[in-house]
Amino acid sequence: MGVIQRQSFKHSIVNFTGLAVGALSMLFLYPRVLEPYGLMSYLLSLSALGLPVLTLGANAVALRFFPFFENKETGHNGFLSLLLMMCATGCLLSAAVAGLFWPQIVGKLSSPLLREYLWLAFPYSFLYVTNSILAVYCANFKRIVVPSILFDLSQKIALPLLLAGVWQQWWSLDIALGGMVLHALAVQIGLILYLRWLGQWYWRPNWAFLTPERRAEIGRFVGLGAFGGFALLLVTKLDGIMIGSLSTLKMTGVYAIAVNLAAVIEVPTKALYTASISSVSRYLALNDLPELDNLYKKVSINLLTVGLLLVGAMLISVDSLFAILPNRGEIAAGKMVLIILGTAKLVEMATGLNNYLIYYSKYYRFSLLALGLLAAGNIVFNLVLIPRYGLNGAAIATLLSISSYNLFTLVMVRQKFGLQPFTTKTPLVLFLAVACFAAVFFVPRTGIDLLDIALRSGLYLLLFSTLVLRLRISEDLNDAAAKGWARLFG
Repeated sequence: MGVIQRQSFKHSIVNFTGLAVGALSMLFLYPRVLEPYGLMSYLLSLSALGLPVLTLGANAVALRFFPFFENKETGHNGFLSLLLMMCATGCLLSAAVAGLFWPQIVGKLSSPLLREYLWLAFPYSFLYVTNSILAVYCANFKRIVVPSILFDLSQKIALPLLLAGVWQQWWSLDIALGGMVLHALAVQIGLILYLRWLGQWYWRPNWAFLTPERRAEIGRFVGLGAFGGFALLLVTKLDGIMIGSLSTLKMTGVYAIAVNLAAVIEVPTKALYTASISSVSRYLALNDLPELDNLYKKVSINLLTVGLLLVGAMLISVDSLFAILPNRGEIAAGKMVLIILGTAKLVEMATGLNNYLIYYSKYYRFSLLALGLLAAGNIVFNLVLIPRYGLNGAAIATLLSISSYNLFTLVMVRQKFGLQPFTTKTPLVLFLAVACFAAVFFVPRTGIDLLDIALRSGLYLLLFSTLVLRLRISEDLNDAAAKGWARLFG
């Protein structure tokens, strides 16, 4: 997989570094500041949820149409300036609509703290979505590592630092929230400087290149793309927002901790998806089905194998993991949430690139239709399940929505392209994971939580990874292991 493999490997290192910072924060900090952490998590989720609408779908356009604009001699025909103008227009329109209904929006919130600080969603969301556009634009040049450091890793470092100051009373919550906004501004400056360093910062528009036909095609995609992107985020991000709106910010903080633990599983997913999307778009534009099929199957088996490795290691020690967290009485409510969300991540990883194959193809309308129905269903799931089952209800709603959508797109890819992500190795790796989990499950506990985590999770990792490499489940993983071994001991 060449460049994709190298970039996704480096991207994974960056994400694991962020997860290490997040793990330390969850062990020593977040449970002690549940309400401020819940407030910041709510604002982050709100910004992510508004991404497709606030940008008028520019986040999808950035990858879908770049192959048609690509020409460095002409500054890529003003493509970046088009994306930023779409983003600015979407933010202004959204702010105007929100301003009209502001009293009604604030009046529906249950938390006084959230009602007081919700206005910060305006400046922070603007910076967040424009930063996201710049980071996605960098992916067109197979550059995802530095944008990930700026956009993801720096946020994972800044957030606990700001909350640590609140915990130790070095500064007030007002200053911490202001620091959140200033950090987003610094990230934006960094991304602009990075694009200039790459020689890809072209901000002048090229109106002549935007022919009526091309404008109409982009307009159709934007109209449906903004809706589809918003619907997809409703399926995957709505849970945290609805908990904050229907429950307390403390429960939002507990749910966010469980989500962050589950985010360990997403590290290879984000890396491979981010590095592969531009290739998917290119193969679709060239109608190169053999290469598309090869990439589809490789990504699926790689993600499923790594997902089973991480989910198994986490769930085999889930009781000990939550036992070592401070404020364990309140935090324990997130244990079942982690199990349910881990299952949802595995479903998504097993099906690989199916969502992107539909979304970036000429059949994207089918994907958008399914997303719209599932988004509406997810709202209903959350409204019904959260009052009845609390945090677990939100996690179940997410699992139902993700599973339904992935099943639909899996069938669509099979029907429209004649492709499917599974190989003969797929059932084998599932069997290996179950067998290893069962073997380690009966290992006696020592009664010392940290030691149990090290022994039980470590034993599962050793057994499963050894069998995967010996049976050559994935050639890419075997190659990566061989190269890593050579670098360490060569």
